[in-house]
Amino acid sequence: MHITRLKLIQFRNYEQLDIPFYPGVNVLYGRNAQGKTNILEAIHICGSGKSFRVSSDSKTVMDGKEGAYLFAEYLEEEEERSIEVLLRRDRKKSLKIDGIPAKNMRELLGNLFVVIFSPEDMKMAKEAPALRRGFLDGEISKIRPSYVDALKNYAKIIAQKNAVLKKQSGRDIGGVLDAFDAQLAGYIRIILKNRHSYTEKLNRLVRETHRAISGGEEEISIEYKATIPEDAIPEALARCRQRELAEGGCTAGPHRDDLEIRLNGKDIRVFASQGQLRTLMLAVKTACLDILRESTGHTPVLLLDDVFSELDRTRKQNLLKTLEGIQTFITTADDADARLLSRARLFYVENGKVREMKKKTK
Repeated sequence: MHITRLKLIQFRNYEQLDIPFYPGVNVLYGRNAQGKTNILEAIHICGSGKSFRVSSDSKTVMDGKEGAYLFAEYLEEEEERSIEVLLRRDRKKSLKIDGIPAKNMRELLGNLFVVIFSPEDMKMAKEAPALRRGFLDGEISKIRPSYVDALKNYAKIIAQKNAVLKKQSGRDIGGVLDAFDAQLAGYIRIILKNRHSYTEKLNRLVRETHRAISGGEEEISIEYKATIPEDAIPEALARCRQRELAEGGCTAGPHRDDLEIRLNGKDIRVFASQGQLRTLMLAVKTACLDILRESTGHTPVLLLDDVFSELDRTRKQNLLKTLEGIQTFITTADDADARLLSRARLFYVENGKVREMKKKTK
């Protein structure tokens, strides 16, 4: 799978862009704040339906304009396919897949597969558990779009149960809570099964990729930490009852779980340097790509934003060796990094304009 053409109209700082891309590595280079990351964002929206930078579509529309248009053409096993996205400030986005209007966002998933690394991903490793849960759920949803339904239904019931617990005022609400727990148990089972399974695959592949990038200097482990055991969900919910009544809210479940990441046996949130964190997240995202490839039979497009910062030359070269056979988009502000990729296609980005650069021959 690889993107052959990207067209943007009134998106971010691009009044109009229509540019071909190639299999292998495509490097977008130039000074900061010129529009390099905007191209990755556009590709990500075409693949996932959402930005990896902002929560509101309106923020991606060019200033002073009412809407933006994105078009990605790509090859999937020699078949030409396309995704179109129309973003509006005042309405929901509309989508077309191969020229046919999509009914909802879920229809988009499972078409153009993309995996993104951005500097913001470093927060996932070090900050709140909600970021790690969100990452995990997002990757699972790419493989199993129906998983989104279980998440939404679980969140809806948790919100309803929390509202009842908060307003209990000494009333006997045991029967109501029993009904909530009976509904929750099924969704918890689906969520835990998928999260445990994905984490086991992720841990195995991350260890392999991390060794390749770090040169075998460090060991990584990733483990899913559940607050409710998968094999005793109803019993665990029952045990939580008194504490929930005392605290006025749900105290355990997938919305309270976490991913534990360790570097050489130590908690990465405490002991990792910025360079080690970046290496870890690169290994994680490459592993996510491998899981997608194993699960779907398609090789996703890899988006690497500002990937080379804080990596030494050896780790940069080791990373590049892992990209064989993957269409990759890399942004960098450093000309030297761009030239490091001997077989890459180079694109110079300046003030919302993109030019393909021809390499100098000796």
